[in-house]
Order: sequence, then structure tokens, then C-alpha cells
Amino acid sequence: MERVVVLEGGMGDFLQFIPFCQANRHNFKYVCITHLKGAKGLFDGVGIDLKKLYLYGDDKEKAAIVSGLPQSVQYLRCSRAQYFSGSPFKAEKLLFDNGKPVVGIHVNGSAYSLNTQKQFGMVLKAIPSALIKELKSDSYNLIVFGLRYEIEIMGLNEGDNLKFVTNENPAISLAYVQQCNVVIASDSGIKTMSSMLKIPTLVWLGDYQDIPRDKFFINPYVNDGVMIVFKYQNLDSQFNDGVKLSKEFLKTFL
Repeated sequence: MERVVVLEGGMGDFLQFIPFCQANRHNFKYVCITHLKGAKGLFDGVGIDLKKLYLYGDDKEKAAIVSGLPQSVQYLRCSRAQYFSGSPFKAEKLLFDNGKPVVGIHVNGSAYSLNTQKQFGMVLKAIPSALIKELKSDSYNLIVFGLRYEIEIMGLNEGDNLKFVTNENPAISLAYVQQCNVVIASDSGIKTMSSMLKIPTLVWLGDYQDIPRDKFFINPYVNDGVMIVFKYQNLDSQFNDGVKLSKEFLKTFL
């Protein structure tokens, strides 16, 4: 019976799957089930050929895909890795050449996760873009990660020490993370990429129970001292506390 490895989830999951996939690129076939529209670009970027890619927009579509998978093969779960030995993505041209340290910032979550959180009345992953304005400084450079429309509504302009990374291909956008000395991010794939590269990472994290999130993407990195977490329940009342911790984080690690 043919054995197929199922790659299911979002960007963070796929990043943790990459080391196994690269080490076993010729040993298995891979099927991907995801809400991430750029999944093909991500796996192409690390040399993994997908036998089949299934995209879903909500949990109902996802359930239909899973129940409709051919039963003539053996499906296997993919093993995860906590760290990369180096970035798996092709390096991009340096955004800064002024010798200053680089801070990566990402304030958004995926559209799928945000819609799910809204549906169930959960604390949202997205954090105010005002954080970027609070952290702008001549002492370091800022790379702001996000889709083009997300960046445009922030009302920010690029400058000598502020650049945007908005490529729709995750493999290209994620490649810029290795240029960062530290990262401040929402609960998103960017923070997983930086953590897997052992880049000091501060995560603004919704204060609610999420066992898979904490088991795979938070606790291991916090325990290793790679990640620091700012937990919030109400961003309106806790925003200033998050800004203060973010500035203390930068002072410590830059």
C-alpha cells in the first residue's frame, strides 16, 4: 500500500514539518490540506513537491476534504522539528546596510484564524499597528512583515530604517526573517520562523486556552529562553503594558 504523508495546518505547522520533508523528500509522497493560499510557494521554496494540494476556507470545507481522501493509500502524520539548523529558504538581498540591528515586526494573524476567533468570540491574534509607530527609532532598523493590503491601511511610509516585506510567496517573505536580530510578533508563522532560527522573539499572545498552540509553538521556545510572551485579554486596556514590555525586550536583546 502506498504511504502518503499528510501536511495539515497553517504556516507554523509547515515550518516545523520542513526538516522532516527535506530529509525524506524521496521517501514519501506528500499531500497538503490547508487554508494557506501560499502553501505551494512555500513548499516549492524548500524543494518539496506536493502530490496534491487541498485548500479550504472554513472547517466545513476542511472536513469534506478529509472525509473525501482516497482510501487506497496509507496516510501518515508528519513529524515536527523544534529548530532549523539554518534557514531552509534561499537568502534574499539585505534590506539594510547601515550597520544598525534589525527588528522584525508582524502584527497580523492569518485571515482564517482571525475569522475562526471572531466566530467563537475569542481574543484576536491581530495586535494594533500602533505598536509599530511606538517602536520606531533611529537606533535600529524595522522590517514590517505583512500582506500589501495590511501594510497599506497602516498609513506607514518606508524610510532609511523602515522597510516592508509583503511578498505573497511565503518562501520569499520568510527568508527575510533571518536578517532580524530580534522579532516582535503576533501569534503567527513569523514568530515560529524566528523561534526555529533561535532569534529572540517576543510574542503578543491572546490569554486563552489553546493546548496545541502552547504545546507546539509556545512552551518549548519559552522553556529554552528563545521566546518571551506578553499575554493579553483586552488590548485596549493592556496595550501600553505590551509596548512597555516590547521596549524592555529590545533594550535587553539589542
